[in-house]
Amino acid sequence: MISFGKILFFPILFILCLIYKILFFLDRSFKKKRTLPSSITISVGNFSVGGTGKTPFTLHLAKLLHSNFPNIPIVILSRGYGSSGKGTRKVTENSSPVEIGDEPLLLKKNLPFAEVYVGSNRYDSYVQFRSENKIPNDQKVFVLLDDGFQHHALNRDLDLVLLDCTKLSKKEFVLPLGLLRESYTSVSRANFLIASKFSEEYEGPLSEWIQKYKPSQTLKFRFSPKKLIPLSFGASEVSVKELSGKSVFGFAGLGNPDSFYSSLKDQNPSELRTKSYPDHYSYTKEDLTQISEKSSAQDYIICTEKDGVKITSLIGTDKNFSKWFYLRLETVLENESELLRSVRNFV
Repeated sequence: MISFGKILFFPILFILCLIYKILFFLDRSFKKKRTLPSSITISVGNFSVGGTGKTPFTLHLAKLLHSNFPNIPIVILSRGYGSSGKGTRKVTENSSPVEIGDEPLLLKKNLPFAEVYVGSNRYDSYVQFRSENKIPNDQKVFVLLDDGFQHHALNRDLDLVLLDCTKLSKKEFVLPLGLLRESYTSVSRANFLIASKFSEEYEGPLSEWIQKYKPSQTLKFRFSPKKLIPLSFGASEVSVKELSGKSVFGFAGLGNPDSFYSSLKDQNPSELRTKSYPDHYSYTKEDLTQISEKSSAQDYIICTEKDGVKITSLIGTDKNFSKWFYLRLETVLENESELLRSVRNFV
């Protein structure tokens, strides 16, 4: 759906859209690509700007690789969108989300067996990773290129691209008219299409999409709410079943928060109020105060895990946040053995 403002300025935006497509094509066609030495490089990306479930999928993929190939090191290379730091930075569990970005910090906190590096030049980040961790020259490494489908500077062994199943019924346009970085026809470059946020209600629209764009292979990726993790130090985890019949205030700084709100609604709360912030939003103590005031009558205040990594440092040990939680999701990738079969070709 195009907004009224975009309809009003359609001729200008259409021209800008064409220019964007031409520049994108030239960048992809003529940029000199480099190969990361002694690596099995897997790109994880999406068609659109934000909100497709890329971070949960990257977590799932890293855990899948580690459980099946425990002797092969894993490094995730991220650009660190929205971060303030400069150069290449190694992410630790104590890193500042402002300096390295919320998603890289979330990845590191959930993947103690993997390394995460942030930097605009991913080749340099990889070289620094091997040097700092004293990786022998002949040691193969799994390299996950976070948000890498449109990253043209590096060769990759496998390209995985996510499709948001909740948007299949919507007509999407390329930037700046819409939110697509490139058209869906680019799925021809991908080894696997990952149908993200899948549920049975999207089976029909997904089948039509697959028939139209003909991806090489398709894997369905599901989310399901698992539990509530407290943001206040010392509080206890809570089962999502506890939300039934309770009043809930949910908030999120995501590109597409609808599926998060749907996950809360599915728990049958007596009342669900929501507030959305921009993607990668940097929360302040004033924001938390406003949320507390708006939700003083609610039993639970719940955000996403990506929001939680930024808010925890603001809360600290303050016991006034005892009803603040983030929602942890359980993820399932159907037929993941097909992906593992492709990976084994490079191991």
